[in-house]
Amino acid sequence: MAHAASSINGDADPRDVWPLAREAAEHAVALNDDLAEAQHALGVVNWQFEWNWPVGERALRQAVALDPSYSLAHLILGHLLSQSGRHAEAEPVMRRARDLDPLNPMSFALSSQVAFQTRDYTAALELAGRSITLGPQFWIGYQ
Repeated sequence: MAHAASSINGDADPRDVWPLAREAAEHAVALNDDLAEAQHALGVVNWQFEWNWPVGERALRQAVALDPSYSLAHLILGHLLSQSGRHAEAEPVMRRARDLDPLNPMSFALSSQVAFQTRDYTAALELAGRSITLGPQFWIGYQ
């Protein structure tokens, strides 16, 4: 996940970290395919780097099934669903991520993006405001 996140933050060229993220995710799954974090990492690689959204979604759903309290898996699954245009499916998944980790500004920032994509601008502003309140230095909340 460190490799994958480094490309989102602009710290690394995705072409450089993609193979590293893929190798690490595959290694994690090979060591323990019943580990939610490993499935989550595999889902992120498939979705964000390889644009194989169905495979990414399956891995993220597997992560949620393996550990229903793993908020980050819910968050990224909801984000993927929203990016796929499946906003009605995404909203309860995002809500669950926020409920599981109510102090995580990322949960509110990405939930704001989902609300924006559904054209619920009031909710988008409210959720972004909560993200900023929780993490005033967290740049994604301001997006």
